[in-house]
Amino acid sequence: MYDEKCLLRIGSNIKLLRSVRQLNQHQLAERLGISQTHLSNIEHNNVLVSLKLLVRSANVLGCSLEALLDRAAAVEWAGAHCTDGGEEAENKGKSECKSRCGTDAEGQEQYSLEEVRLLLKLLQIQRNIFSYR
Repeated sequence: MYDEKCLLRIGSNIKLLRSVRQLNQHQLAERLGISQTHLSNIEHNNVLVSLKLLVRSANVLGCSLEALLDRAAAVEWAGAHCTDGGEEAENKGKSECKSRCGTDAEGQEQYSLEEVRLLLKLLQIQRNIFSYR
């Protein structure tokens, strides 16, 4: 069952999936037919996303709508599609994320240890890519 909390995670899910696909904001925005500023606002949950844009995003990123709406599905998809080919990504793709990404008392998103490891690995990959340029 879905609740309105999933709407607050769409932006962070898009950002995660964009990172896995190794696209910067400008590249994804161009493919979606929106401005980079609008994509940034989406990723920071400053604007609402239309169903049309959600479908277009799923098609461009090559993921299901579920991966855009559900944090656990996004993390599982990211693990399965991580381009480093490492054992951690393979294991992550096979396992289900058991904890839904909720919020703590201060309204901060909570991430599982596996999610943090994946995000750090993605940041390291991006840093390596930019250091070669």
